[in-house]
Amino acid sequence: MNRTTIGLLWKGEHVLSINDFVSRADLTDFQIESFNWLIKSGLQEVINEKGPIEIDIPDYNLEMGKIKIETPCVNESGQGPEPRMPAECRIRNLTYSAPIILEFIENGKPVPVEIGHLPVMLKSSACLLAEKSDEELIHVFEDIEDRGGYFIINGTERSLIIVEDLAPNRIVTSQETIAGKDVVIAKVFSVRQGFRSRVTVEKRETAGGGTLFVTFPGIPNRISLPILMKALGLSDNEILDMFDDEMKLEVSLNIELKKLSGEEAFDYLGKRAGAGHAKQYQATRANQVVNNFLLPHIGNSEKERRNKARYLGIMAKKVLELDFGRREEDDKDHYSNKRLRLAGDLMQELFRVSFNKIARDIKYQLEKQNARHRTVNIRTAVRSNNLTESICYALATGNWTGGRSGVSQVLDRTNYLSAIAHRRRVSSLLSRSHPHFEARDLHATQWGRLCPNETPEGQNCGLVKNLSIGALVTTEGDEGGVEKQLVNFGVK
Repeated sequence: MNRTTIGLLWKGEHVLSINDFVSRADLTDFQIESFNWLIKSGLQEVINEKGPIEIDIPDYNLEMGKIKIETPCVNESGQGPEPRMPAECRIRNLTYSAPIILEFIENGKPVPVEIGHLPVMLKSSACLLAEKSDEELIHVFEDIEDRGGYFIINGTERSLIIVEDLAPNRIVTSQETIAGKDVVIAKVFSVRQGFRSRVTVEKRETAGGGTLFVTFPGIPNRISLPILMKALGLSDNEILDMFDDEMKLEVSLNIELKKLSGEEAFDYLGKRAGAGHAKQYQATRANQVVNNFLLPHIGNSEKERRNKARYLGIMAKKVLELDFGRREEDDKDHYSNKRLRLAGDLMQELFRVSFNKIARDIKYQLEKQNARHRTVNIRTAVRSNNLTESICYALATGNWTGGRSGVSQVLDRTNYLSAIAHRRRVSSLLSRSHPHFEARDLHATQWGRLCPNETPEGQNCGLVKNLSIGALVTTEGDEGGVEKQLVNFGVK
């Protein structure tokens, strides 16, 4: 190729440029679309999850309604909020953010209150630069080639790194060696409203004779699978009917080991969950653990308990199939078992944690007003600085919820391509100091999705990656239409 055809591909008599494969809008717009989802429905989801705030004041009721983001502005020298363009925020070390207005319903009357400021992603629907022409962008001192997709925090441009995570609510089976013993395990990371619960079903030989066990948060050590399934409402026959003839022997041996009724099994669960506490508390604790910590993605009420038991049965079936050699281990490094968390998802997680903190503070402030015989007023009870500081601190330092670091980074402005590449960077949650040889390896399913060459040397090798130039990031959608078509095709 001569100099005039660099970046071009020959196909017969036609010359194909990179632009024939990649639209510039695809390079960073997936981050902008994710942030637009956060503004449109992601923040409202968090408010709807929270529900009414329970205030210990007679004849006082407080609920939450609609949430909205206003025009980006800065409140300086007590003159009220004034719009500020991104260029001015860069020069004057300001944060480019917009007020969050939440409608509180106080005793049936709507009261809009500013609960804080949300940093705004450039070129998103909430940004002042959205829909501006090239001439208008030049007039406000912006580069017309800048794709946006980053934040301005205290005058510094910061980008949110895409986080690679295991697919939630998906069963993954494997064979492991724990304390010198071979163990067959089925794991699922059950996720609901930001809460992540790791549930495992395992088959291992023990001195007590049992072989099938479950571990999940809230219960110390492992618990026998049949006991838990009976505590969830299934009978012995219903449990056995979930397995074929070869597996029934293994399951029946575990059932015979401890012949308990459903009520006795639930009492046993309460003793394990509330060990050392009064019997009345043990039952309450057992209900709390089963509803909130065991497979929360299925539901968190009593009517979903039988479905949770059936789901555990499916996990146990996969464990036994792997143990009998009827299936192979699942490859957790296969990219169908991975998901990418974009800016909107990460910001929603941060907002959820920050909002829960100020919701507790609102409850405290209202009850303090009442205790001091003052007029209870939601406007004075909301301290908006708390939410703003919590969100801006995470974006300014990169220290995210869950003890993660490096989620937010200073945008690399070495040149135009490095700035684009930085917004397409993918980081794994795995520890940098651990070998993780398989996770660092190039997997065949990354072809066309991740660049095989662009990764740092040293301890981050293979854990920090970049999206391929033609990679597109799709978003989660409603599966109802797909399931309906599969049923029409005769899939069971």
